[in-house]
Amino acid sequence: MSFDVSIPDSFLYDTSTEIDKTLKIFQLSRALSIFRVNNLYIYHDKLLNASKKDLQFMVTILEYLDTPQYLRRKLYPKLEILKNVGKLHPIRSHHHKDRVEIRDVKSGEIRVGVVEKGRDAYFVDVGFNIPIEYNGKYRHDGRKVNVKLLKHKNSINAIDIEKNEITELYWGYNVYQIKDLKNIMEKFPVANIILTSKHANYFNPSENEFSRMNRSLGNNSILVVFGSPKFGLSSILSKDKMDISKYYSYNFFPNQGTQTVRLEESIYGVLSILNICLFSL
Repeated sequence: MSFDVSIPDSFLYDTSTEIDKTLKIFQLSRALSIFRVNNLYIYHDKLLNASKKDLQFMVTILEYLDTPQYLRRKLYPKLEILKNVGKLHPIRSHHHKDRVEIRDVKSGEIRVGVVEKGRDAYFVDVGFNIPIEYNGKYRHDGRKVNVKLLKHKNSINAIDIEKNEITELYWGYNVYQIKDLKNIMEKFPVANIILTSKHANYFNPSENEFSRMNRSLGNNSILVVFGSPKFGLSSILSKDKMDISKYYSYNFFPNQGTQTVRLEESIYGVLSILNICLFSL
């Protein structure tokens, strides 16, 4: 079982400076990585109408932080958006490997690389001192790919491996921009969706309802949906004429000691609780 998360493009709504926005996005990236979130769906908040500039700011930094450090300069030439990322700590996911000498590589090792077109062949930069011959299907210069390294007696080459084939380790998150929250929710079975709401019943993992839900999930992804910094999901979904009552909806913060729980705090809290409940059974 794995997590997918959906948040609004108004995530940065109540954050003014670029350094604060960068730090907030870093917190989000850390949460996604710690709790092994596979896909982040950023939906358009029709009530707050966040700026496209903020959305691009968020997507760029999220994807940058998920990229191994040895590829960042190649994939992200000097951008004004990234001027504050040097102040951030590394994410250190499993696919964020160190640069090593080619002689130290083990056959079968999996790495993230960038495709480079040579004179007569394609190569891939995977963080070694020289690029590796690439025998995959993505023949696009600058394309980020996942590859398996095959070591022979006197040579080494790289072949494609799809992300869903990498099952032993968490291999980072994908970021998707979607126009309507409704569009992504309709792609998941109702039993695989959890809505977060301060107006819902308190979450109690011992309830029979949640036990039935967990049994129906099997090994499928569970989509956790969050509202905006200003409006809850009941208001957001009513804009799309969706009936919130047919979904599992919970308040994860009973007896909270603050008047509000910020969105980035809610993401950490909710995923922490669900992680313990769903992976301890």
